[in-house]
Amino acid sequence: MASFDIIKSVGSAYQLVWKERRYLVRLAAIPFLIKLVCYIVIVALGWEENFLRQAIIMLPSYFADGWLFCHLVRLIFLDHRWPFRPSGDTDKDMALLQDRAAGIMAGALTFTVIKFLLAGITFVIYEIGQTSLNAESQDVNPAVFFLMLGFLVFSFWGFRFLWLYIPAAINYPLKRFLHNLGGYTASWYLIGTWLLCFLPLFFIFGKFISIIGATVEGQTISIEVQFLAIFFHILLDTGVGLLATAAMAIGFKDQMFSNGKQKN
Repeated sequence: MASFDIIKSVGSAYQLVWKERRYLVRLAAIPFLIKLVCYIVIVALGWEENFLRQAIIMLPSYFADGWLFCHLVRLIFLDHRWPFRPSGDTDKDMALLQDRAAGIMAGALTFTVIKFLLAGITFVIYEIGQTSLNAESQDVNPAVFFLMLGFLVFSFWGFRFLWLYIPAAINYPLKRFLHNLGGYTASWYLIGTWLLCFLPLFFIFGKFISIIGATVEGQTISIEVQFLAIFFHILLDTGVGLLATAAMAIGFKDQMFSNGKQKN
């Protein structure tokens, strides 16, 4: 993973997202609306702290986001754009269309499964935390401590699994992808790349969300304010997703497909 240049990957991702902003906004419109509707349903049902029920409601949004991010991946790796424009050669167009459909479907489904599993893990951690807080004894349960420690170590290494939709989107074997990533060192590169994509947008949109929270502090939150908070949250989530996907895809492309390495 030594050739994964974090600064180059992140810088190229910001440049790409800005350069392709019109295309990406058009591409993200439907996934954005789907996510907005899903969040509104969650708030309306009062399921803000029920992560499993949230995940069920968010399934259409997960798939739509996966569809969006996979199109971005194929743009970076293969220069493919949506919608598909036929060349006039029927056989060539059908083969290309089948390859694109297989990649987009595989990547979107992989992304959906990843997000759903994350929701399940979050639910388990939340329940363990609540149980520990409500326990009569103030002593830390050794079993819970070692369980959380083991989970922390696994999470550090397993951060790579969050990006499996990237090779899936270009029909690249997932086993080979994980093998090429290497050991624990890869996690530092991946986490560092994600943080450089997340933190700038978090500070920007987090500021707006904090202003909204300060404005209504101690008051009953109106529907309009809730909608505004959800809107900015989705902007943050989508923006980070696009930037992180672009940065990871650019890094993987340089690291795995340079020096004559090609997708099989």
